[in-house]
Amino acid sequence: MTIWTILFIIIGVYVYLTYTKIEFLNLRTGCKKISAEVVEYRKEKGPMRNDYTELDYPYVKIDLENKEYTIRRLKYANSMNKPFAIGQKVDVFWYGSDLLYWNAYDNGINKYLPNKWNLLN
Repeated sequence: MTIWTILFIIIGVYVYLTYTKIEFLNLRTGCKKISAEVVEYRKEKGPMRNDYTELDYPYVKIDLENKEYTIRRLKYANSMNKPFAIGQKVDVFWYGSDLLYWNAYDNGINKYLPNKWNLLN
């Protein structure tokens, strides 16, 4: 009985991770890829309520058309390490008012997950 429970949990986690990756790729489809440069990290409170853990959020510089630039927070934080080096160029995109990392699901275990639900094609 415990083997079936463990198997069911593993399948559930796999389906959830696949769903989040497919949704992210669908979000990214209609957006323009922007090149940005990581300029600094700032420790900020995480997104969960009543959680006082501070995460290292990268701030990136985006060059604008009229030779000006803006510095914005990239919504890609990790409590374990800093995923980018200062000065590293990364691809980002706007989704609403959030600046998201273009290749968020192209690393770790996520790169082995399918990109669409139809696994036969």
